[in-house]
Parts: sequence; C-alpha cells; structure tokens
Amino acid sequence: MTFSSPASPRAVGDGSLAARLARSDGLHPPRALSGIDRERFLAEAHIAVLSVGAGPGRPPVSVPLWYAYDPGGDIVINTSVSSRKARLIRAAGAATLTVQRAAPPYRYVVVEGRVVDDIHPAPIAVRRDIARRYLSVEGADAAVDRYDPDDQVLFVIRPQRWYSADFSGASAPAADGQPGPAGPARPVHDTGVRHGQ
Repeated sequence: MTFSSPASPRAVGDGSLAARLARSDGLHPPRALSGIDRERFLAEAHIAVLSVGAGPGRPPVSVPLWYAYDPGGDIVINTSVSSRKARLIRAAGAATLTVQRAAPPYRYVVVEGRVVDDIHPAPIAVRRDIARRYLSVEGADAAVDRYDPDDQVLFVIRPQRWYSADFSGASAPAADGQPGPAGPARPVHDTGVRHGQ
C-alpha cells in the first residue's frame, strides 16, 4: 500500500486517504522510529526473518528464526553449522534481519549488519538464553537439548543500517529526549553506522 504525502496539512475530518484510514482502522502514514525506540522494538521477542545473499543470479535466502538482542549491542542468532543458511552467512559476511508487529499498531524494523564473529560450537548457555525469550524455561531447555551441540553455531551480527516504520500515528518526543521524526510520505531509512564502524 502506498501513501501519498499531502502538500499541506489537512483536517482529520477531510476525505484524504490518510484521514479515512485513521478513522476506519487507526492506520496512519508511516514515520521512522527514533534510535532508542527501534532498538527497544528489536529487543522484544519477535520472530525475525533473516535474509542473506545467495550468490550471483540468485535471490537472497530468507528464513524465520529466533534471535537475541540487547539495545546498543549486537544481534545473536543460532543455527546448524551444516545448514545452507550458515554457509551463506559465512560466505556473505553480512545479513539483514527484519522484525515486525503483525497486528495494529503496525510497526517494523529492518537491520542490515555485518558478521563480526561466529562461535562453534555454540555455548549451550547462550542457546538457552535465546530459546527462553520465546518459550518457558522448561520448554526452551528441552528444545535446545534436542540438538547436537557440536552442530550448532552462533553468528554475531553488528547493526550498521536501520530502516523502520511506525503506522501508529502522529510523532511524539522520542524516548532519547530528541524530537520525534516528522511523518514522512514513506518509511525513512537511517544509514548511521553503529559502534564507530
């Protein structure tokens, strides 16, 4: 769905697409999230879609997965060391992670990053921490114990570029004390590089 940006502000009661969407479903033209808000959103326990290059003439491979992330840090994912996904991540040295809220108020964050470490075999404590974001302690530990620990690898991905959109409404002051971004006609991307990289 494409939103058009009006040349001048319109009253909420007008007949524009944005006004009609806001009245009917509470959906507003997207705005970018602040730096703190996008990191907090990524830190929630979403099912992510990881995309990685598959080589010349091939579309990227995209797979859903669990991950771990703390604001200001790196993204950590766990997978089978013998999987195609692991081979492609190692070859590309970079990946894209997408998380979204699939119910109103809609929101998404996309992070492009480079692989800064891979750890094999993956420490069981870290694998359990990732699984416990999504399952009960007992369920997470049982899920982790199902897999051969020698076949598990952790990839550490350092965020470099962020893309985000929030369809919940008018911008408010950001949690980091800076004014929130103005409502753009389309999601705005931030090409700021993290951690001085």
